[in-house]
Amino acid sequence: MPIKDVLLSEEKASVKAFLKRFNLVYEDDVELTLTLTEDNRIIATASAAKNIVKCVAVDESHQGEGLLSQLISTLIKRLNQRGYTHLFLYTHPERTEIFKTLGFKKIVESMNLSFMELGGDIEKSLTDLKTAHDLSKNPKGAVVINANPLTNGHMHLIKEAKKHHNHLLVFVVSEDRSFFPFDVRFKILEETLSEMEGITVLPTKDYLVSYATFPKYFLKHESIIKKEHALIDVLVFKQYYMKIFNITDRYVGDEPYSPMTNTYNKTMKQYLTQELHIIKRKSIDDKPISASTVRKLLKYQEVDAIAKYVPVATLRFLKSPQGQSIIEEIKHRDKRH
Repeated sequence: MPIKDVLLSEEKASVKAFLKRFNLVYEDDVELTLTLTEDNRIIATASAAKNIVKCVAVDESHQGEGLLSQLISTLIKRLNQRGYTHLFLYTHPERTEIFKTLGFKKIVESMNLSFMELGGDIEKSLTDLKTAHDLSKNPKGAVVINANPLTNGHMHLIKEAKKHHNHLLVFVVSEDRSFFPFDVRFKILEETLSEMEGITVLPTKDYLVSYATFPKYFLKHESIIKKEHALIDVLVFKQYYMKIFNITDRYVGDEPYSPMTNTYNKTMKQYLTQELHIIKRKSIDDKPISASTVRKLLKYQEVDAIAKYVPVATLRFLKSPQGQSIIEEIKHRDKRH
């Protein structure tokens, strides 16, 4: 039975119709789709967006015939050829065991989702990160930021958190779904914090993922999607990051404007309880500082207009050729992270 690439718009329409039978949605970010056909009729399909496997379904009359294994094995090989060797999968909890037989390992599971990986090991990855930075077993505080770009609001959160700990870990979201690339965000933060003692800047690696990569294809309601995304992230942080790095407290800024961040904070509070601390955001002219505000100013005003909102390292970068190219991108496109 041949495995075919889906390339043409009419082929994608057929995949969408097939997935609809399983209450699945073919998502816009899909970059690779494979199908198994019989008599020119789709009987199984699987897709991927970068290194995330999604939109997997097998016709009811052909389940148990090993088609899923055949299809996923081919998809994995194709993704490996594209340079994606560490793969992730979100699936229904009742399908966890099926994907385990294909080599995937469960990271965390909620009532609605199972988050799995292939070609990586979260415990080893984070333990290696801890060892590489020679981190002690002593209790630590933690902040997780995207810093798109780094603002004085982020710095306020970090300084407030540091008041309560001898050692603070600042995790920078590694995923490149933002205007400012990870290496730029990381470098600006390191430079800004270089003279502050007792702070270690670390990448989140691949495990704390952005809302942009989170699957919406079998969770129909936006409110459920937001809660599940927040829950998966919180469970990963609590079960792995807190345990491996001996993190006793996590600090976040309050969010008066973003429903997504509000959902995150509420979910974290529910599961981290006393371990979570919500810090009031730093304001200028009675308006909380946020990265989205800075990007909005960059979109419509000159760089110097944001001087009071960002550290020197951020401002310096924005005046560089690379920074200027990012500003041009911001002027022509909208994102929220």
